[in-house]
Amino acid sequence: MKGPEESPKRRFFGILSGMKTLYLVRHGKSEANDKRIYQRKDTPLSGGGREQAYILQKRFERIPVNILYASSLKRAQETAEIINEKLKLSIHTTELMNEWGKPTSLLDTPIEGEKAKEFRSELVLHKDDPYWKWQDEEPIGELRDRVVQFLEEMKKVSQDNILVVTHSLLLKMMLSVVLFGAESLPFADVDSFSVRATNTGITVFQLEEGRKDWRLITWNDHAHLGEL
Repeated sequence: MKGPEESPKRRFFGILSGMKTLYLVRHGKSEANDKRIYQRKDTPLSGGGREQAYILQKRFERIPVNILYASSLKRAQETAEIINEKLKLSIHTTELMNEWGKPTSLLDTPIEGEKAKEFRSELVLHKDDPYWKWQDEEPIGELRDRVVQFLEEMKKVSQDNILVVTHSLLLKMMLSVVLFGAESLPFADVDSFSVRATNTGITVFQLEEGRKDWRLITWNDHAHLGEL
């Protein structure tokens, strides 16, 4: 006897038996995002960023979530806390999802400043060495390695619907790893991987039972922001 069919909602959100779904969201806009400067670990959300996070909270009222992870950086923690006012889950803090660690000398300086341009130019010149360092920043190869580690760890989580609050460049690295493999480096040449990660945009990866690799379902869905 044929059982009842799954509803379109259940099918869309990937909660069929044997399907693991990873919802990745960028934090709300921060004060440093508004100023277009390199930000510190303790940079908070701006007023507009908190508004974005509350809109995202409403979006996740309609999306099943069983477990919540967040970067340890303040802007990600604040975003996770706002979403979690409705979800009421434990927030699992993980440094694996922290933003790419920039050179200390760039913090609080303009993203389009001369020193930032010098840094990006040097990255291009050394793009064949993933563990090269300009100053005291995190090498791109180390960022990639922790992304790969996190994706592997998520395969072993018992819950099927996982929400992660993280950061722009971290998301781009995850996209690269999922699409092109664990050896890829998307922004060794900054202009060659031009994808946008909007504040509070939602990216979805899924892992089907019996498969070893995550699959991209949605990139940077920010329809919930409307005209903001």
